[in-house]
This record gives sequence, C-alpha cells and structure tokens, in this order.
Amino acid sequence: MKKLQAILLLLLAIIIAGCDAGDRDRIPAAAVRVEFASQAMWNQYGVSGSFIHRQFILSQKIPAGFPYTLSSATGYAGLMLITNEHAVPFVYDLCCPVEINSNIRIEFDEENLCLRCPKCGSTYDISTGGPMSGPAKDGRYFLQVYHIAPYGTAGGQLIYR
Repeated sequence: MKKLQAILLLLLAIIIAGCDAGDRDRIPAAAVRVEFASQAMWNQYGVSGSFIHRQFILSQKIPAGFPYTLSSATGYAGLMLITNEHAVPFVYDLCCPVEINSNIRIEFDEENLCLRCPKCGSTYDISTGGPMSGPAKDGRYFLQVYHIAPYGTAGGQLIYR
C-alpha cells in the first residue's frame, strides 16, 4: 500500500510540475526567417548593448531599408529583437499570447524594462518571454520565442523558427 501511495505521489508531483511550465504555443504557427548576411548588416539592423530593441514586420517594411529577401518571414505579428541587461539578444513574436491578434503588438516598456501588451496590460520578462503580470501571468501564457544563430561566413546572424 505504501508503494502505491509513493507512486501516486510521484505521479502527482510530475503532473503539477509539468503544468507549471506555462503555455508557449498560443500564437498561430507562422514562418520566421530574417537573414543578416554579414556583421556589418547586424551592426546596422541588429541589436547590441543593454535593452536595445527593434521590430521586424515584413508586411510594413519595418525597419525601413532592411533588405528582406524572397525567403524572409517575420512570424505571426512581426518580430521583437531585443537585448537584456547583459546585452544578450532574444527574439519574440510581437503578438500578445492573451490577445492572439496580429494587430495588437507587444512593446518595450522603458520604465519597467520589460515587454508589455498595450491592450491587456500583461508584462513579460525580456530574457525568458515569461509572464510577469496581468492576464498572461494568470493564464501562464509565454511569448512565442524564436532562435538566433550564426549565419554564413561573414559574421552574419539568422533568426528562425
């Protein structure tokens, strides 16, 4: 009987721990590919330094002058490329996972050094995309995260899904 209780307790702990991870897949799947062909291109359009941020929205040609290619794609609502206090870059979909509307885009909150939805007021941690306050925290809804990797031979970077 004690063995059965121990097994049930272990299963309950695993279920609780698994549920605590939060929801990271609320945003509809969309292609993501932004190429920075060289270090010079990253220096011009990328991010460096603490709390530097830039949006990439292909349909609106943001940022102006960025050389998008035929294979470029900027996710469901666009991309937020941002650095944390240690100048480490992160990429998130601009779509708020509470609103799930491609026209409601998260913004950088300079006062609180976080990302914030202008409609529901939810705030998100820059380094994890995790919810800090608002309906996103209540529902444990994380921002959709994308990846950055070295690209090409000229010191470029690639943002991808």
